Amino acid sequence: MSQRKPDTVRIESSEGGSFDIFNSLSIANDLTTVSEAAFEVGDDGTWAELETLTRLGAQFKVFVNERLRLTGRVELNDIPIDPSSGAITRFSVRTKLADAMYASAAPNVKVKGSTIKDFILYLWEPLGITEADFQFNANVSRDLMTGVDSDGKKPTVAMEEIKLEQAKVNPPETIFQATDKHLRRHGLMLWDSPDGKLVIGSPDDQQTPQYKFKMYGDSRGAENNVLSATRTKDWSGIPGILCVAGTGGKQEWTKAKVRGFAQHEAINEAGFYRPVLLVNEAAKTDALAIRQAERELTARSMRYDTWTIKVDGLSYWNGSSKVSYGVDTVAEVYSTVAGGPNGAYLVHRIVMSRNASEGDTTELTMIKRGIWRT
Repeated sequence: MSQRKPDTVRIESSEGGSFDIFNSLSIANDLTTVSEAAFEVGDDGTWAELETLTRLGAQFKVFVNERLRLTGRVELNDIPIDPSSGAITRFSVRTKLADAMYASAAPNVKVKGSTIKDFILYLWEPLGITEADFQFNANVSRDLMTGVDSDGKKPTVAMEEIKLEQAKVNPPETIFQATDKHLRRHGLMLWDSPDGKLVIGSPDDQQTPQYKFKMYGDSRGAENNVLSATRTKDWSGIPGILCVAGTGGKQEWTKAKVRGFAQHEAINEAGFYRPVLLVNEAAKTDALAIRQAERELTARSMRYDTWTIKVDGLSYWNGSSKVSYGVDTVAEVYSTVAGGPNGAYLVHRIVMSRNASEGDTTELTMIKRGIWRT
């Protein structure tokens, strides 16, 4: 059997500096927010050199086992000082997505006649981000307001038409909010890529699992590869039935010409009484109303069945080689505890850590297959 070698972490400055010795570190990748890495390095003897190298705005690439993990710039610099031991350097690197989540979107961004791709490029241009900085899903070339492909083809998902006032930027929307508003209508979302680019697509929880996490309390315990785990089933705020009322819904939803329903069988069977009504006059067909109802029910069910698992190391060991952890991947959970075998889960957050007390560990947050929908 192959011998597992220690995991490595290296950071590389755009100015040419590179180092791989850290007092502690944390690297977080997430489908829903900014990816970031935090490091504590050096001692009083190296402080002056590191202060220059890790100045605010400095560009860095983060590598784990020599695979690119994150590309960003220093946004936080923290220097704890101890009279007896001197000063060390702590700093955090965050991706370009951080600016988009903070900066207001320009209200004069062109909408009429634009595809969703055009609209996004207009929005992000002030950040110096161009088409080359995006990894576009094939189905973003749709008209912004009608949902029709720019070449006239039928969209892969039904899209409600929206008015010009709804489509344009509505202050105080941020660049990210204005982008996300329309991507969700197309069944898409946006997240960080390790190379500093931005991915526009849809997470795939139906893919083949890459990792197997085992938690056996019987004779198979020698196969266990989990340090600790928490299984969460939070049914707070999950509707038993959700109705979207379209045309005519403002008068009385029972008389609405368009209606769509989505049900959560487990909530109903458990005896929870949670009907929810949403009015959307833009829904012109039952199909659109049903799609919105299902999408909204999913958004309220994100904690229906999740695992947070902590494992040893910064990579997955399959018995012969190391496999990098990544978001938008699937893991299989095997367990004789917490309800027994659990099946496949979509990985949507990963936090890698290194410190003196625990060494290298990784925490993965996962949601049950079939729940995640954009």
